[in-house]
Amino acid sequence: MTHDSANYYRELAPDAFRRPDERGQVEWIDSFLPIENESEIALVAEIGGEVVGFVEARLEEPLKSARYQTDPTLSERRLFVNALLTARAYWRRGVGSALVAAVEAWGKENGATVAVMDTYSESPVSVPFWQRLGYRTHALIMRKRLDQ
Repeated sequence: MTHDSANYYRELAPDAFRRPDERGQVEWIDSFLPIENESEIALVAEIGGEVVGFVEARLEEPLKSARYQTDPTLSERRLFVNALLTARAYWRRGVGSALVAAVEAWGKENGATVAVMDTYSESPVSVPFWQRLGYRTHALIMRKRLDQ
């Protein structure tokens, strides 16, 4: 499933994405489950014994410096969605939406008042997906290679 997602992004932008190492990847993902930490969560979606989706999120505490910053949400407890992967065969079947709903509910139960995530801005699949869930572009993350 993670390779499926990696292949999608490599097809979109081969210079910006790479295929992750397969060796040890299952154990790496398993290391997140269950997270015994109150500030992180990782969930998988299974259909017929096959893992078809994965989400990882964490709670971020209000910043001590929030009063000096323009973004008012920095003074709130935030849910940050680190990763959401859904096998392509299960796109548009509710798997990703269900995983996001689960971490959002967990975030609310744990005092989060805003959810934050990032995705590849040129993805014709992930951008509309997040927009359908009510997420709006708030900022742009820009990148420049310095080693080339």
